[in-house]
Amino acid sequence: MTALRSVPGRAASRNTRALAAAALLAAGLTACVPAPQSPEDQARDIAERWVAASDRGDEDSAQALSCGAMLGGVNGDTAGSESHALAITPQEDGQFIVTVTKSYPDYPDLVTNLAVRTDGELCVSWVR
Repeated sequence: MTALRSVPGRAASRNTRALAAAALLAAGLTACVPAPQSPEDQARDIAERWVAASDRGDEDSAQALSCGAMLGGVNGDTAGSESHALAITPQEDGQFIVTVTKSYPDYPDLVTNLAVRTDGELCVSWVR
């Protein structure tokens, strides 16, 4: 019967492969964690959600995005926009004015301004 011997090169090779596999696994798991959004990206995200609620004429969803009493409503009576564009202007720290321009096939563009807070609570403080 042949005795099994440990071959130093094989053990080192196995250890190296195991270490490499662990490093790849750790890198893969790290890649799955989303990067935190910048305040501007947060403002864009909440404005997009407000636009979606506006397109549906969904006052409840729009109100859920507000910091309190909404000072303006959604535009469900002008649903059917072809597209929209957002222009984001930083104000004070964590506050943005988001200008939403909706384009319609047979109606003039509709421009709405949102004040968005990202300093703590992410919300729309007013709509004009």
